[in-house]
Amino acid sequence: MAVALDNLRAARDSGAVIGRVFEAVSLLAVVSAGGTIWLLVRDERGRSRSSGARALRRLSSVSALVVLVTVAFLRPWYWDLVIVALVGAALLGVHLMVHSLEQRVSPPGWGAIALAMTAVVVASSLVTLGGTAAVIDGASLVGGHATPVPHDRQVLARPVLYQVFWGPQWDTSAPTPALVLGAAFERSLPTSQWASAVVGAGFGVGSLRSGGCWIDTSSPTTSGPATSASSGPFPSELHRVFDGHAHLRACPGVPATQVPRTLPPDAVVALWLDPAVGYELGGVSSHGSVPWPGRPDGLAAAGFTGGFAVWGTASCARSAACGSLPGFASPTYALSHELVETVTNPYGHGWFADVPLQWSARYYLSHGPTSLLGNAPVFQGEVADLCDPGQAGAPRHESVVRLGGLRLAVADFFRPGTGCVS
Repeated sequence: MAVALDNLRAARDSGAVIGRVFEAVSLLAVVSAGGTIWLLVRDERGRSRSSGARALRRLSSVSALVVLVTVAFLRPWYWDLVIVALVGAALLGVHLMVHSLEQRVSPPGWGAIALAMTAVVVASSLVTLGGTAAVIDGASLVGGHATPVPHDRQVLARPVLYQVFWGPQWDTSAPTPALVLGAAFERSLPTSQWASAVVGAGFGVGSLRSGGCWIDTSSPTTSGPATSASSGPFPSELHRVFDGHAHLRACPGVPATQVPRTLPPDAVVALWLDPAVGYELGGVSSHGSVPWPGRPDGLAAAGFTGGFAVWGTASCARSAACGSLPGFASPTYALSHELVETVTNPYGHGWFADVPLQWSARYYLSHGPTSLLGNAPVFQGEVADLCDPGQAGAPRHESVVRLGGLRLAVADFFRPGTGCVS
């Protein structure tokens, strides 16, 4: 559910995986090329010549078979036909050229040398393809689960949560369920069971505090969607609020507090967008950092689709943004999900799981050869992503805890050495 904003962390480059794949087969291809040229062209003993030809045919045939078996798992299907045709033609060509070389007269002329080199190049290509396919096939079967590691241990040691609900649709005589639940989460956060679990998980987080919760009743001044953390309505609204240019009122049930003139070093701001502002930050909620004066890494922030404004009401069925919310994505689930990921990996150098080789291999198998030429999609490996309902080893349903007299859904997260907890 969580997708990083612009400057959270770079997409995990799959180039390292591709490099390991080709390193594993390049030596075999080079040895095959050099050895086969020697046996077919320079060695004039008939027995060695036949042995080398037989080895080359067998190696090419096995490699072609591995490739042909692997393409059964590739998508889209038109790639299968191209690969089958190319591999079949290459294998036939190798057999014909090797047969011709076996029947040559001695000493070999330039034509035989050129034919041998062509046979070796084609055969080596088959070996490389077969070796690559075999490595990817093997990697796709490797077991084990993704486990987050601390990397540079960049966490927010004492985060303070601030929430802003933006837009007139949040300011109604009967507060929306999302606003009520978000305010209850804010009010009860410091003493909650969930916060204690985060603090005690071993990430390096010492406390979780509430900083304030407000409604900005102003309407958006632009019709553009929120697509970036660096420009557009998302950072503009945060600057309006914390620069003192917005008319705010306290969230229901939360003590009225003044917007701080200076945010604390470990501030986390959760912005619930106006429903009139299109949400294009990824998923239905996301976190990252917003460029901010005096903060080299920016201000840690989380964004939530305006579809939550009518969550839990009859009008949700008539709202495309609300109707697109996953069944488990209640407001407090989304908020706790982004909060624990923000404090454990605020700027892309904290806790997250590296891309599992199995995940990359299965991506390449399902998307065909062209996927090897680019980067695989970002692996969602932060501590709450790994415990979303439906993930391996994750709870089947969202967890519910009691906060301030209310039972609120919260996100499970991956605790090092334990697994998914809440």
